[in-house]
Amino acid sequence: MTLDIFPWQTQQWQNVIACKQENRLPHALLFAGIQGLGKKHFALCLAHTLLCNAGANAPCGQCHACHLLRVQSHPDFLVVEPEKSGQMIKVDQVREAVQFMNETALQGGLRIIIINPANAMNINAANALLKTLEEPAPNIVIMLISDQSLRLPATIVSRCQKIIFHKPDTEMALTWVQSHLQKKDVDIRILLNLANGAPLKAIQFADSDILLLRQTLYQGLTLLARRQSDPLKFAAELQEYDVQTLLNLLINWLQDLLRFKLTEGQAELINDDYQRVFVELTPLFSYINIISFLDHLKETYASLTTLNLNRQLMIEALLIRWVQYATC
Repeated sequence: MTLDIFPWQTQQWQNVIACKQENRLPHALLFAGIQGLGKKHFALCLAHTLLCNAGANAPCGQCHACHLLRVQSHPDFLVVEPEKSGQMIKVDQVREAVQFMNETALQGGLRIIIINPANAMNINAANALLKTLEEPAPNIVIMLISDQSLRLPATIVSRCQKIIFHKPDTEMALTWVQSHLQKKDVDIRILLNLANGAPLKAIQFADSDILLLRQTLYQGLTLLARRQSDPLKFAAELQEYDVQTLLNLLINWLQDLLRFKLTEGQAELINDDYQRVFVELTPLFSYINIISFLDHLKETYASLTTLNLNRQLMIEALLIRWVQYATC
């Protein structure tokens, strides 16, 4: 991996390095911000810098510690993540991490642990970490990464120094994505809109089938609202797609529909190329129904990692709800 931070992380890096230089680096850091801003990359860069034998403000890349980190075998560095994508971080994983933190650093310096994403810890896992945050062993740095920090227990958040990562301005984001995008036949502006302005997420979207799914989903929703399609048949067409991406697109669609209705078409939209469709759909949905559906979608999204939902039934239920809320 390259150890250069991203251009929109400069201020955060300067602040953390200043703490390092003044020997006031906290034992626990919470890196918070939306997905796609490179928070894990930032944490890895900081970990490599802190563990580097040169003691500079960037890893030298030549010392024994840098070599161990490069081959992912440094004995004083640990990353805790879900065993499978989308799953929770288990209490046993955190207990092992706590034991790791209580041991003596084998290289004689810091012991560093990254927990990503921290909001994937269940309540037992979070409680297992809490005592260590309250009474940390010496020479320990714990980095928590979260794109949903509001879902973290307040007891965890209050014991960390929170560093917030913001999305770059539009010009910087467009320039960076353009220079790093392999596919040149995609609409970067639409990708960034879908990614909420997060450049790394936009790059990820460009390499996926999200634009095809977006077209399929939004055309299908329009036909359903017109009563020109069947929700069960359409749900079957969506089975092959990633459910988290599907829910995010649905949330974006409902948010745009609400913005369009509230501002009579004057608001900036995520899916601004669907303006004409929103003109048609807005009269069919009440404010209450849009907000109710949005709340339901967000609750469904939040439950993906904690509940074993039946994918097909979930999608069918969402599409049936969409049809029921349309008043035509």
